[in-house]
Amino acid sequence: MNPDIHESPEVRENEPVKVPRRLNRQLQDILHPIVLRRTMLWRVGMGVAVLLVAAVVAWALLLKPPSGRTLLAQAVEAAGGMEPWKAIEHGTFTRVHTVYDESGAVVRTVNEKYAFRKGGKGDRLVIESSGAKGHALIGRDDKGYWATLNGETAEPEETARELDMMCESDECTPICGAELAFYRFSMPFKLTDPGVIAAYGGKSMLAGQPVSLLNVSFEKGVGGDRWTLYVDDETKLVRKIDYYANATMTDMTPPQEIFWGDHRAQDGVTISHRQTYYRSNGSKLEDYRIVNADFSTPIPDAVFNRPTTTVAVAQ
Repeated sequence: MNPDIHESPEVRENEPVKVPRRLNRQLQDILHPIVLRRTMLWRVGMGVAVLLVAAVVAWALLLKPPSGRTLLAQAVEAAGGMEPWKAIEHGTFTRVHTVYDESGAVVRTVNEKYAFRKGGKGDRLVIESSGAKGHALIGRDDKGYWATLNGETAEPEETARELDMMCESDECTPICGAELAFYRFSMPFKLTDPGVIAAYGGKSMLAGQPVSLLNVSFEKGVGGDRWTLYVDDETKLVRKIDYYANATMTDMTPPQEIFWGDHRAQDGVTISHRQTYYRSNGSKLEDYRIVNADFSTPIPDAVFNRPTTTVAVAQ
């Protein structure tokens, strides 16, 4: 036998034939294409689902605009929170009302002293002011409205009109102006009352600073006016209010614009101590300053009762 010739090795019976890995994958693709596609789709689908969940979370945390209630809650918290406001049971403050002519000169200045009491014996509000006829007190008790002028009993509505405290509405009351002034003073806390509808109104700019708009309206039977609050995006304090006396007024109707400033802490809450109104030409129309605010000193009951003699709101 030729020594250079070797016999072929015997192939063992039942021994598996080794197939290269790449060829094996190709064979699997041919034999089981549907199974492989389902597996690939499932994996891709899971990846897409994870990305969608992450996108939704990111949008909710970073991009989704706040609801009206959320924005209101932020404004309330920035002003001290509801607990300090609820802890205030009574108080007094003076609102210095200054009116200007178009040249900026002062036309008149009137000091309006307010006394209020919440809960307990019933909400009470009394205003002390001076008009053309003299010194007046106007209030409300269980029997209705009352007024005194220079220490003598006076007709409430006539006295209130003399003090320019009433509007032209048929539903206006003798202390309507005082109630509206106190309502503004109590913002944003009073906006958490039942019947208030708070809606997010989008983004805007105010004096070069970003603000969020909070549209406020009321359920039927609660109120017929509406407001737009400009909430500072950084501090969450209210910097301006647009006031519509009638909720049916369109956005094309110019609102009463009130610019808030001089935010300072007072007995645990932060309130605007200055509110300014401007004419359409940019000149100052009127200005209100809050001074001598006191929410801790007890107030005699006689201040809120229908007086038989003159009782001053604040000594």
